[in-house]
Amino acid sequence: MMKLRYRIGTKVINYMWTILFGFQVEGRENILENVGLIIAPNHLSNFDPPLVGTAAWNRECYFLSKTSVFFSSKFATFIMKAFNAYPINIEKPEKTTFDYTKEVLRKKFAIIMFPEGTRSKVGHLNEFNEGVAWMAFQFNVPIIPVLVVNTNTPLITQMLRKTRVLIKLGKPIPTDFYRQFKNSKEARKMITRELKSRIEEMAMELKK
Repeated sequence: MMKLRYRIGTKVINYMWTILFGFQVEGRENILENVGLIIAPNHLSNFDPPLVGTAAWNRECYFLSKTSVFFSSKFATFIMKAFNAYPINIEKPEKTTFDYTKEVLRKKFAIIMFPEGTRSKVGHLNEFNEGVAWMAFQFNVPIIPVLVVNTNTPLITQMLRKTRVLIKLGKPIPTDFYRQFKNSKEARKMITRELKSRIEEMAMELKK
């Protein structure tokens, strides 16, 4: 069952960002239910985790946060723990992180992971790390590609509707896709390529 504070938090963020900043979500119907799931967006700003979680509000999501952010202050740690974030050491991931992730997915929750690993400073996609693909393959869960648009623009331009934040949830990459690969190394490479390609395709569609 979804935690009450999480349910309230996502609804408040959704309505506040919609009314004040014209927040838009497309593709909520693509969020699978009753299955462990990785939601994989591109990364533009610190607003991305709560806004992506809000976009997928029919699922209670967990978030992987870099240790430098998670432990940046006692208040930050308190808030992130309250809304299901947990730390990961990007340079040297610990076994406890993978064990916790496995348990979250086993319980059929969703996890939000940013395949770029860090925010894009210029707006276009950075290279994707293979961590998302490795976890999806290892734990046999589907991936939802997500396109994040304009979260890095000034709030005043969003308020004036000169820019509009959009979270576009793509169709799942199913676990059937993984079975064609002979080993983990090949799977990580090809799943990462497929994930990036789908996000790029969604970005191109917006420009048409």
